Amino acid sequence: MSKAGQQISLKRNEGLLQKEAAPVRGLEISSSAKARLTYSALEAVGHLRKAAQPDYWPTEGWRTAAPEAHGIDSAGLAKAVKEVKDQNLHSFVLVRNGYIVAEGYSKEWDEDRLHPMYSVTKSFTAAACGMAIGEELLTGVGHKLGEFYPEIQHEQSKAEITVEQLLSMSSGLEWDNRGERSSVEMADSPDWVQYVLDRRMRFQPGSAFQYNNGNAHLLSGLLQRAIGIPVNLYVHTKLFVPMGIRNPAWGGDLQGVAIGSWALRIRSRDMAKFGLLYLQGGQWEGGQLIPSSWVEASIQPCTSPSYADGTEGGYGYFWWLKPFPSSQSPFKAHSVFYAAGSGGQRIFVVPDLNLVLAVTGSNQKNGYMPEQFLEKLLRAVKADAALPVNEKAEAQLRASVGSLKRTVDKPVWGSL
Repeated sequence: MSKAGQQISLKRNEGLLQKEAAPVRGLEISSSAKARLTYSALEAVGHLRKAAQPDYWPTEGWRTAAPEAHGIDSAGLAKAVKEVKDQNLHSFVLVRNGYIVAEGYSKEWDEDRLHPMYSVTKSFTAAACGMAIGEELLTGVGHKLGEFYPEIQHEQSKAEITVEQLLSMSSGLEWDNRGERSSVEMADSPDWVQYVLDRRMRFQPGSAFQYNNGNAHLLSGLLQRAIGIPVNLYVHTKLFVPMGIRNPAWGGDLQGVAIGSWALRIRSRDMAKFGLLYLQGGQWEGGQLIPSSWVEASIQPCTSPSYADGTEGGYGYFWWLKPFPSSQSPFKAHSVFYAAGSGGQRIFVVPDLNLVLAVTGSNQKNGYMPEQFLEKLLRAVKADAALPVNEKAEAQLRASVGSLKRTVDKPVWGSL
């Protein structure tokens, strides 16, 4: 695994890496304590390997359960929903032990409506890469760009960019994230892949992290050449159909290359399915859809950025890696990996709690809202075993979810 994080250039944050951290109310954790929290890939992988299979698979539909049946306090969930519902939260689906234990939608959204994933799309592109390696359509992440695009062989450093460096945002290709300038130029160009190939080299490949939408689209083009079909069609056949993810939308560029960076649209419940797939090490209903070795490699830190709240996280293969504080101790962390998209799209996987949280929204003012929401929800997780039935707390949760359903977006949160 490369260690490109020794020199880090953070030019794009998706609301994740900020100069100033928004305050989080509730559990009081000092900045010095948070600074000691670190993401542990060893811990995350260990929990994935020990994860119990669900007693059913939600291919044809999810089963629901009361939060208390899975060790979660409904009153705590109700409080968390109440505290974030006015920040242009569109939906959330909380899954523990394979059951939806809480779910909510704002007025304009419901469980059947497709939601833009934005950069969550990248994690699906990464999954396609792992599946292609599993099928030996690629031999590994060491493949070099020049092998697939011989026209750049004369540019030695560019030709030497590896698949792994695209996946870890360390290609070294120049990319201007101010006002999404390069992404807009790519989208307006007649040939998106060629636009990325024409970028100058800013760093030596593997020497620095820079968030770059071009990396994911270039990987999509490379995979199409390796697989023989567009990534969106490949993922639909190999992943969406067996998982029961129906009628997704995933556009392509003018050359028919699936947009690897941002164009996927699926339902919130299907986001949770993808999270469950990774929680289960790529296994689904008796089949290994994604190699378990790929899932584990994807959540190893290739770079090690510091987050705004002082925690030490990382970036894997188009997955963000971050420790979240435990409600049991300010010095204990949950090693969480997640797919992230602009405006509040997230798929959080919390291996040690056997928990998945899918979130959608339209919040450009506080891009850290989903992380704050997860942190609040984690405080409601009290035990691995069932808690006593609490009808009063369940009523509070229903009231909070009902209030969310009456909520409409506020322009101040949605504006750039």
